[in-house]
Amino acid sequence: NILEQERRDRELAMRIAQSEAELIPEESQNDAGLRRGPQVQATKAAAAGTKKYELSKWKYAELRDAINTSCDIELLAACREEFHRRLKVYHAWKSKNKKRGNDTGNTEQRAPKSVTDYAQANPAPPIPARQHEVAMNRQQRYFRIPFIRPGDQYKDPQNKKKGWWYAHFDGPWIARQMELHPDKQPILLVAGKDDMEMCELSLEETGLTRKRGAEILPRQFEEIWERCGGIQYLRSAIESRQARPTYATAMLQSLLK
Repeated sequence: NILEQERRDRELAMRIAQSEAELIPEESQNDAGLRRGPQVQATKAAAAGTKKYELSKWKYAELRDAINTSCDIELLAACREEFHRRLKVYHAWKSKNKKRGNDTGNTEQRAPKSVTDYAQANPAPPIPARQHEVAMNRQQRYFRIPFIRPGDQYKDPQNKKKGWWYAHFDGPWIARQMELHPDKQPILLVAGKDDMEMCELSLEETGLTRKRGAEILPRQFEEIWERCGGIQYLRSAIESRQARPTYATAMLQSLLK
């Protein structure tokens, strides 16, 4: 029933909107100990041979704590996948509501149009992202593609204002994102702190790996990231406990030791 599905999606989106604040970890570490319950249950259920992981009823805080503290690779991958599934539902609901309200000022583009168009034209692959993640052993890949914000398209038909969109994928999910536009401050985003503004698609869904000339070397990404103040930005997100653990946070923490 489509209406029922819409209602459920809307409820989920409302819950996500209300719990955006929950994405920021509390200072108290005692809570994390108390909340380890669902992780233990999920691992026991998986061991008992029931459905691998049933995460749809987990609260945001529980998913986040599992991502931040679990050492179980498969549970981690399943939690990341569920987290991004919810982000997609939330963004889909938000854009549907915008269309209903005839709000055409789409300033909230989280990735270039070529990426979102590809994802719409090519439905998600049958292999779940979590299997990719375990198989890929969290490969690090970096991309750069042109990005013209919808608002600039009409003001600047000659494309003089062409910007660039940079992405660092840690396995199937984005860890860091950058936008560089002429005459504007660089936009830096890191997983955890800036999830609502970042590309919510898996690497496979973006089609970036099939785009000629899109993939760049790690140092090409890092050079720009450092020049734009990325080290300080990520460091402060780690210190305020807003950054989700990724390859990028691990690398920076090992440098700072």
